[in-house]
Amino acid sequence: MVAHAPPRILVVADNLPTDAAGLSRLLAQADWRFVITTMQNAPQAIGEQDLAAAILFTPHTYYNGHQKDLIRVLDELVERQIGAIILTTSGEDLELANKMMSSSEGLMAVPATCNRDELTGRLAGLAAARPIIDQLQRENHMLRKFDNGLNHQITQIDEEMRLAARLQVDFLPRTLPAFNKVSFNVLFRPASYVSGDIYDATRVDEDHVAFFIADAVGHGMPAALLTIFIKRTLQTKEITKGGYRIIPPDEALAHLNNELVTQQLSLCQFVTMAYGILNTKTLELQWARAGHPLPMHLHANGKAEELDLDGALLGVFENEQFPLQKVQLRPGDSILLYSDGFESAFTDTGGRGGGGGVINERYRTEFAKLAGPRPTERFNALVQQLDQQEGSLHQRDDLTALLLTIAAEPG
Repeated sequence: MVAHAPPRILVVADNLPTDAAGLSRLLAQADWRFVITTMQNAPQAIGEQDLAAAILFTPHTYYNGHQKDLIRVLDELVERQIGAIILTTSGEDLELANKMMSSSEGLMAVPATCNRDELTGRLAGLAAARPIIDQLQRENHMLRKFDNGLNHQITQIDEEMRLAARLQVDFLPRTLPAFNKVSFNVLFRPASYVSGDIYDATRVDEDHVAFFIADAVGHGMPAALLTIFIKRTLQTKEITKGGYRIIPPDEALAHLNNELVTQQLSLCQFVTMAYGILNTKTLELQWARAGHPLPMHLHANGKAEELDLDGALLGVFENEQFPLQKVQLRPGDSILLYSDGFESAFTDTGGRGGGGGVINERYRTEFAKLAGPRPTERFNALVQQLDQQEGSLHQRDDLTALLLTIAAEPG
């Protein structure tokens, strides 16, 4: 069994009066070790000794123009969390001492004439608290070390995620094509650093433009990496002996599906997608769907309707077939592709399906408002509406929308 050393008490008294000598004998009788020093030398003793508590004799001179030494000693005790008792020689000194220590824990002022049993009892309380304070300090030191290491790891992860976000943005089109009176607008907002959504719009040849939105099931880095795979794997055309052939959307999705199945991914292997190719001269749209939300056909006359077409998820079954649909567009029409994050992007004010952050049908109403003249302006207004909405900075899901617009005829 390990014997614990008796507590060590610091006695600070410049002239070591009779009371201090008597206190020293009292401490020795209580089997306490003690160190006697002056007020001027006390800071050095506090730094060098392993103290359980301190007791200070403060004659009136310390409160009458010689407070610096006393304040210095009190600061050292507070910094090292050492409890102390100040013995004062008068009621005036007691009041001044209490004012000086009003904001310090573990310091108390008592008259020098106090009962010695009461004084030793108070010292015993301070000494008994010292091991607990030491243990808390050790635990605090360990927690600080752990916290510093954790902060370093979090900072490193944050930097890596920011780099990943920048890399994902680099895979998105820097500029969207605009030719033959066809233009694009986009909204891309990851819920976190990176997104499980991806979009693209690219000019295939002089008369055709291909565009899509895809959504990898899940969030975070696995979904973001899968979106990059989708972007690199999707085929828009192939080289033939006579030149090239534009790969129709149904065939492109079938090829992408088989590539995903072949990868045998352990996480986030399912993908939804809507992919279309527009002939910018004839305005014929060919498109196919793989489990993605239905695109909106926004007519120039203000009518809005969904393009309804079946299509299985990508990455589930090999050799899946995807139906192809052809839609004849007209000047002033628009096609809106969007991700399923919009199902919880708007607050449902009609009492249907709950409030903000809950799946509801309001997005259909908001999208229908894009139909009619100047759809690009309406789209920008929709973006501003999302910005101003409560909770817009803490969206639950990735938000991506791609608007294809055909210029209206003059007049």
